[in-house]
Amino acid sequence: MKTTTMTTKENNAVKILHNRYIKKEPAREASLERERVNAQVARSIYELRKDAGLSQGELAELVETTQSVISRLEDADYDGHSLTMLQRIAKALSCRLNVTLKKDDPKVTTLRYAFGELMKKLRLESGWTIDQFVKKAGIDKEEAIAIERDLSYKPSPLTLYKISEFYKIPQQKIAILVGAIKPNHNNIVEYASKFAAQSESFSKLEPDERKMLDEFVKFLREEINSSE
Repeated sequence: MKTTTMTTKENNAVKILHNRYIKKEPAREASLERERVNAQVARSIYELRKDAGLSQGELAELVETTQSVISRLEDADYDGHSLTMLQRIAKALSCRLNVTLKKDDPKVTTLRYAFGELMKKLRLESGWTIDQFVKKAGIDKEEAIAIERDLSYKPSPLTLYKISEFYKIPQQKIAILVGAIKPNHNNIVEYASKFAAQSESFSKLEPDERKMLDEFVKFLREEINSSE
């Protein structure tokens, strides 16, 4: 039953993204943007809590709330986040809450989200922790964390070069995914959109995600042609 429900959600997400980039419907764009923000907040809380070695109940005690509230906050479908609660959570986890308001290109946002998920899933596929990955790839730890968690973060050119060499993905496609250069063809946007829509935000890489990851990496590693 759970698998069927998840498959349905993923299919719906793919349709939303298709409508967003093919039909250009403003209402769908706004709805998808809200869903992306909610998913990012939920993922950040979950991963920071796990990194701190806390259960939902333990975090709830620190912020003086209940375990059920923390559970809702870690649900990607929850849209009732408040700045006050996020500030309390950030303080409990020894983090700084950073809120940025800016006008952005939705295509760039989707590409950047896909890049973060790609980096995380490639790491998980190899069974590496962040510490293990940065040691092997020669990348700064804080930068690697930001790549996976912060949509607004833009890696340094040297880091992009190292990622390109490490994963054998052309530098131009890496640059497109992080928003350093604009795509001149919708092909990479469509692939990235589908990958982002089908990506689970949390820590376990399921078989269908592994297949999806392999397909996306195969596409990225293909030679860049004149239409890209």
